[in-house]
Amino acid sequence: MPQVRRVSWRTLLRVCAGVLLPLPLVLLLGSLLYPEVRSETLAGRPISPHLDNEQRSRRMTYGRTCILSSDCEPPLGCLFEARTGYAHCMDSQCTTDAQCPEGQSCQTLATEGAGPWVRFCVPLGVRQEGEKCVAAASNQENACAPGLLCGGREGWCSRPCNVGTADCPEGFFCADTLPGPVCLPTCEARECPSDQTCIQFDEGASVCAHVYGPNCQQSPCPEGSQCRVHPEPPHPGKVWMACVARCGGHAPPCGAGLICDGWHCVQPCDPQGPEVCGEGYSCGRRTESRPFSCQPDDWREWAL
Repeated sequence: MPQVRRVSWRTLLRVCAGVLLPLPLVLLLGSLLYPEVRSETLAGRPISPHLDNEQRSRRMTYGRTCILSSDCEPPLGCLFEARTGYAHCMDSQCTTDAQCPEGQSCQTLATEGAGPWVRFCVPLGVRQEGEKCVAAASNQENACAPGLLCGGREGWCSRPCNVGTADCPEGFFCADTLPGPVCLPTCEARECPSDQTCIQFDEGASVCAHVYGPNCQQSPCPEGSQCRVHPEPPHPGKVWMACVARCGGHAPPCGAGLICDGWHCVQPCDPQGPEVCGEGYSCGRRTESRPFSCQPDDWREWAL
């Protein structure tokens, strides 16, 4: 019968000490590599702090392109910037207006994928209350006038309000949006001009606008396609609509008379041929490698 070797309590103590002693060192190294950065919270979500250069250099994803905030190391968020056309992992760039260049203000912006809020310097623009805006605008044309926020999921120049009160002017209502309630436009209780229609948007917002393309809010799109409504901040009172079907990859081929461009079925055209695009649209192409198709007049900003 084999003998069972007894291990003394002194030996066990030495083994446990050898395992446990490195733990404080590991924790210490971790705190040095990623020192604690305190974050404020807003509406139950953290606000990314303003990091110094050393703290930024320790984040391997800082400044990298991203799709969601989960692609970024905490406390960074994935913020889309209109000036670059891409989303990047970043921290807050400011805490007050005084830290922004002249003609800009410090705004709290949402990041992709419900990540942390990011405070960012945006231009003071020309868009008025109830007009569309771009949250991280690159120019005055797409940004709100002083005293207004670019609020709501879809971006409306608005003023803060208190839900359940009469804070908002006529033609607006107080919507419980994030990061805080704002006055969104509504045309539900009034009649639009004869050449315009009351167009519905997210969170209950609605505006009177002239529609270019088929009004797919009134006439449903064919099966397999979705109604896309696209307003442009520089063109208040106008919207472009289209029934959009995906193509390419595993999606079914486009229907008769349509071509696949940018993963969506579109109307082809010939810039030297007859006019087939209709009012508000023109024949163009995004790049030289892509086909000619009917694009909204402001096609550079059109994102199908």
